Amino acid sequence: MRNITAVAGRNTFITCRVIGYPYYSIKWYKDALLLPDNHRQVVYENGTLKLSDVQKGMDEGAYVCSVLIQPQLSISQSVYVTVKVPPLIQPFDFPPTSIGKLMYIACVEIVPGSAGVNIETKEFMSSLQISKVSLEHNGNYTCIASNDAATVSSERQLIVTVPPQFIVQPNNQDGIYGKAGVLNCSVNGYPPPKVMWKHAKGIGNPPTVSPRPADRSDPDHV
Repeated sequence: MRNITAVAGRNTFITCRVIGYPYYSIKWYKDALLLPDNHRQVVYENGTLKLSDVQKGMDEGAYVCSVLIQPQLSISQSVYVTVKVPPLIQPFDFPPTSIGKLMYIACVEIVPGSAGVNIETKEFMSSLQISKVSLEHNGNYTCIASNDAATVSSERQLIVTVPPQFIVQPNNQDGIYGKAGVLNCSVNGYPPPKVMWKHAKGIGNPPTVSPRPADRSDPDHV
């Protein structure tokens, strides 16, 4: 039988093929123990051994398939199972930021013993640094780690905020009572800012004029 490479956390099937008939039984052994010896192992009638949720420390090693072809005669073959552990990326998030600031994010691989991870910088860690954040850096960023067992990735979204800034700022204006007046205000920013107007009454409000009743004693009154 050919040696097998399994991936930790997944299921693996090992087949023991028997040519010829009849045979009395097919049994599997690991470290001289008859299988199954735990709930993750199943031996089917056709001689296939199933390892569920493979674990490196418990499942890696040599397995022996023993076939009883006569009451007192058996033949056996061995197979070695190598367990590869896929990398795991430590979760990360982008903190709130705005344009012009320094951005530094570490992508860390946290599975011990998974040699061969393709990381650009230090072992088990790759860092993303943006010296001066701008709106062009908005988007999704993916950290990818891989070895012989698997490739994993973790994606996060970077949202760069821009404080509101005036493009056109309102200026004091003289108006004519009863006529239309226009005050211009234009701003930008990200996310797009909401523009509101507030009105405060001041000395510029026109006085209220009320008609005065006529005085009959006034010599000008007719």
